[in-house]
Amino acid sequence: MKNRPHSSLHTSAEFVCLLTEHQSALWAYIITLMPGSPDVADVLQKTNLVLWTKQEEFSLGTNFKAWAFQIARFQVLAHLKKNKRLSWMVFEEDLLDTVAEESGAALDASTGKLSYLDSCMQQLSAEDQQLLRYRYQSESNLAEYAAKSGRSVSSLSVTLHRLRVALRNCINRKIEEEGRLA
Repeated sequence: MKNRPHSSLHTSAEFVCLLTEHQSALWAYIITLMPGSPDVADVLQKTNLVLWTKQEEFSLGTNFKAWAFQIARFQVLAHLKKNKRLSWMVFEEDLLDTVAEESGAALDASTGKLSYLDSCMQQLSAEDQQLLRYRYQSESNLAEYAAKSGRSVSSLSVTLHRLRVALRNCINRKIEEEGRLA
């Protein structure tokens, strides 16, 4: 490994934070470039390895996600080229470039909406947050929650509908506000 400057420990910690923060976006990006492929996890692992080995080439303060997506794209191309030799059906490189460009933009938009969702969730009562988490993160059904909470399934369904509408309206307001500020 190259000799690193004395600030490398601090820089590596920041790099790890960036890499960790962008894992789900990298995963989603690779999936869009390799739809239905069972090798997405392998390509993500190779991408992470390349990112780690090339971390000194990255300048803190620049767009990490764009840099990481570019490296992921090259890893996908390498993987597809290897599989082409194994006679798998793969995308042509021009099509892959188009998908890569469009999926990056779509992921940026969805990342913003997720941060808005998080912000809007924080505005709800603890009870409403608990209901939403149970409904969307639990493997149990609504009848079990109804029994635990002493409420009917129909009243919980109405509450969930009301909460989804409130969250959608809150997210739309935030998107509109962002549009006015841009």
